Amino acid sequence: MTEEAQSLITDEHRATIGRRSAGHHATVHEKDARRMRDILGDTDPRWADGTGMAPPYIVAGLAGRRPDMPRILPGGLLTTQEWKFTRAFRIGEKLSGYNEIVDIRERLGGRYGHSVLVTTATYWYDANEDLVASIFATYTQFDPKGAKKDEE
Repeated sequence: MTEEAQSLITDEHRATIGRRSAGHHATVHEKDARRMRDILGDTDPRWADGTGMAPPYIVAGLAGRRPDMPRILPGGLLTTQEWKFTRAFRIGEKLSGYNEIVDIRERLGGRYGHSVLVTTATYWYDANEDLVASIFATYTQFDPKGAKKDEE
């Protein structure tokens, strides 16, 4: 008879769902946009120097602050990320944002056995408080000691 796994998610963990972080701020700098374009080899004229517009992937540089998320298992990695935009970023604009935990759930089985998936959101707003972009990310937490050995 198989033993039923107990949840690792406590009421304290569940209480973090929907809780916003303190606000944070970022400025869209042309040098950062240029550096990212150069790294990716992007020659799209919409994002060229002097257009006043930054490529949408500049959000990766803004997203450096990860939300404070509950640490339930010792190992972890980013497993999914989705970016949504309402408009292009403008060079020089100041953005304000916050993070929040959207969901916490468990997964039984798989390479690392019992794992916990924490979904977060980061929202970026312009000076008029209009939403410019949002980033949804799922971090999978696992215990490396629970890894299944590869069959030979």
